[in-house]
Parts: sequence; structure tokens; C-alpha cells
Amino acid sequence: MTQTYKEPSNWITVLSFAVAAMLAVSFANMAYAFPPGGGGGMQRMERMADELNLTDQQRQQFKQIHRDNRGAGMIIRDAMQDNRDAMQKLDPGAKGYSKQVAKLADEKADLVKQMTVHRAEVRAEIHAILTPEQRTKAAELKKNFRKGGKGGFGRGGPGSGRCNN
Repeated sequence: MTQTYKEPSNWITVLSFAVAAMLAVSFANMAYAFPPGGGGGMQRMERMADELNLTDQQRQQFKQIHRDNRGAGMIIRDAMQDNRDAMQKLDPGAKGYSKQVAKLADEKADLVKQMTVHRAEVRAEIHAILTPEQRTKAAELKKNFRKGGKGGFGRGGPGSGRCNN
């Protein structure tokens, strides 16, 4: 009786890659949700309001927009966490594992879409209260932040000592 070596099928490779990608996204989401050095959302909002020289009325509108939308964002975030937990609890050796992963991946895709749309709606509301000059300044700050330059109002902020690589 001879034994033959069977190469793993392509679906195992694809499945392994999908699980690794989901884990990477999970860790990236955790890093985004809990930036180093604390620096909560209110601090970032205040820094952005200062950079854009918002009037008192605009600051109130800005805060109200965030207050009004915070609950919806937290619901989506919690659902994403539940999805990650469910994925981690799956047994790779269980029958139907691939179907369970596919179902959770579809759910995650829908949640990511919901979060993306939610954030875009909040950005649009904020954009609407800005003057044309402030919109230009906001675009400049965003551009500089993405390049890793100073003057951005993202996580860590200017002079935070963080390496954004």
C-alpha cells in the first residue's frame, strides 16, 4: 500500500488568505478605535475646530452633528465587533466551516458599507456648515495628514511623537 501526497486544494488557500485578511482588518480596526496616547474623539474635534477657526455657532453645530450621529456609529461598530467575535469562535475543522465564513464575510461587507456610508453622511453634514475658505483649509489639512505632514487633525496629531508608518 503506497501513500500519495495530496496538494491542498485552491479553496483551502483562498480560505486561509481570507481568514488572515479578516484578522488583519480586525487588528487595524482595533488600532483605529483605540489610538495610542488616548486622544479621544472630542480632542480631535476640538483640534479640528481650532485649525478651521470655527465660529461659536459652527462649533455648536459641529458638536451637535457628532452627538446626533454617535449612536448610529456605535451600533455599527458593535455589530462589527460581534461579527469579529463570531469569526474567531468558528472551528476550522467543523463541517460547513466554509459556508459559515462566507456568511460572516458577507455580513462584514455589509457592515463596512454601512459604516462607510455613515461616515460619509457625517462628513457631508460637517462640510455643509463650513465656509468656502474653511472647506479649502479642511481639504488642505486632510491632504497633509495623508502625506504624514504637519498640520493634520487625524489620530495622533501634530507633535504627538507617533510614527505613522
